[in-house]
Amino acid sequence: MSEETYYDLPLLKPPVWTWEVPTYFFVGGAAGASAVIAAAARFTGADPKLVRHAKWIAAGGAALSGPLLVADLGRPERFLNMLRVFKPQSPMSVGAWTLAVFGGASTGAVLLRGRLGDLAAVVSAMSGLVMSTYTGVLIGATAIPVWAEHKNVLPIHFGASAVASAVAILELLGHDEPALNALGFAAAAFELWTGVKLERKGDVTDITTRTGGLFSGPLPFVLRLLSLKSKRMRRVAAGSALLGSLLTRLAWVEAGKASARASRP
Repeated sequence: MSEETYYDLPLLKPPVWTWEVPTYFFVGGAAGASAVIAAAARFTGADPKLVRHAKWIAAGGAALSGPLLVADLGRPERFLNMLRVFKPQSPMSVGAWTLAVFGGASTGAVLLRGRLGDLAAVVSAMSGLVMSTYTGVLIGATAIPVWAEHKNVLPIHFGASAVASAVAILELLGHDEPALNALGFAAAAFELWTGVKLERKGDVTDITTRTGGLFSGPLPFVLRLLSLKSKRMRRVAAGSALLGSLLTRLAWVEAGKASARASRP
């Protein structure tokens, strides 16, 4: 049996992230997009019930995101240490601060009323926009080939997936507003385009990535077209998008691990 040599070792150390990180990407993204939808709905005079549900999704997602991130870090003080200094050049630092601001603002948007509640909703939406996209920036800023190669598309890709998730949750809660369907359709169209682009470049090779792409793009895209005649199809499209969004995060994390292992000196 041959002994492992230097040339058998990967050039890059694979990420040690476990399931908590892609789940955090999924939950935080959906929460962030929900905050944006809540603010837009509030200031355009949409159904107050829609606004309330979107705010609660944002606050609930923020509440879950903290424990998921801390679980991956191992100890709560590691998260608190990242808040000691703000480093705008560090996606990790920006992410930690964004989560802290978003958590406080989204909670305030739920609990406060009047102008203070509206102000909290605006801050929640602004930080939520970052929450839904920064994880794409985070992994794209690394030296891992498959992530670095797609650093320009990952933030938009994750953002579209986050919008699809937020819309899906609201639709599964019973909301049938045409604006939600339009957002879901636009997100599915972008995910479809992203999947086609990745297939053409040969970057999509594993079953998880392809399955996530199917449930995120082509399937909800077709189902939302069918929903023009049957609103029931929106629920099916919503379920598909929600599953696809989660699988997409899992697939990109696993793709990064495989890409790092494949690197050789």
